[in-house]
Amino acid sequence: MKPDCANQVVLFCGHMIDARDRGAERFPARLEKSVAQAIARELDALGVGARDIGLCSGACGSDLLFASAALERQMTLRIYLPFDERRFIEQSVAPGGEHWVAVYRRVTETTGTILADDVTGALPEGVDSFTRNNWLMLSEARAIRASAFRLLCVWDGQRGDGPGGTYDLVKAIEALHGEVRRIDTNELLRAAGM
Repeated sequence: MKPDCANQVVLFCGHMIDARDRGAERFPARLEKSVAQAIARELDALGVGARDIGLCSGACGSDLLFASAALERQMTLRIYLPFDERRFIEQSVAPGGEHWVAVYRRVTETTGTILADDVTGALPEGVDSFTRNNWLMLSEARAIRASAFRLLCVWDGQRGDGPGGTYDLVKAIEALHGEVRRIDTNELLRAAGM
């Protein structure tokens, strides 16, 4: 089988929309438009288009904002889920509200999804499903023959709430001496006077 080819590969990760009961703000819903605009600016600066591939998960918040922006720019988009879709929507999409479920449905109707279990087999005992999903996306992104590969992230610069978050993927890319383009939610909060 011939390996995938692309002009450039953009691997994406980022924060979900904050839950209503979240203590310290990281990505409050009122930043949605600012984050969407920042993602669009980054993709435009990279000059992405139909010859490029984007990889991400599909959680409410920055994942789905990236997915929407990638599709608007005619990128080939691959959405990876750490476990079955019903559970993923319940755990990682619906908590943001019905708006995000609608965005998820619209995006995945166009792209479909890739389940980690289908690629790597059943989750081994003691392995975090989100961590496995990140490593799968990273592995698949690196396997694509492309002239450029980078990670774009929406990140506050802090460790995550658990394993398999943005922090972990950023550190993995940095260990590989890869390019990380960061949209800092702290800066966006300051710019919005929040």
